[in-house]
Amino acid sequence: MHASFLLFLLVHPVHETVAEVEWNSMTHRMEVALRLDALDAQWLSKQAVTNKQGQSWRLAYLRQRFRVTDTVGAGQSETSAYHWIGREQKGAHVWWYFEIEPTNGRKPQWIQQRMLAEREPNYTHRILILGKSGKRSLNLSSQKTKARFDQSHDDTTSRATDR
Repeated sequence: MHASFLLFLLVHPVHETVAEVEWNSMTHRMEVALRLDALDAQWLSKQAVTNKQGQSWRLAYLRQRFRVTDTVGAGQSETSAYHWIGREQKGAHVWWYFEIEPTNGRKPQWIQQRMLAEREPNYTHRILILGKSGKRSLNLSSQKTKARFDQSHDDTTSRATDR
């Protein structure tokens, strides 16, 4: 019985991304480190090749799916610029590093994460907000794709339970 449960856990994929975000008041950019499962990153890469997207396919995808400013309509000016920093593979995960620069220079009030919904609708997107005392976090999903940063909850534990 234990072997079958273990096999289930190994076969059953975890549909999750984790992002660490921090506002840099000197550069007026939101710095992002985004962890994806390596298989999800490979799937996204294959989609980019199929759709004949160029070298900047990651940023094109992020502009549509990972937002801290409003999307733009036809004839409107961009509300943010995306800057690619790099990527790194660590075991079964890939980290994407990028920055989002709001054109108004102000710290964003909300975040929207809709990545990989076209692959699997049951993703959980955990957002860790750095730069404040304690660790603050938000959980987003297909049911809740957007939240205000001030809705984050303190993720710290008390000393009595932190073992």
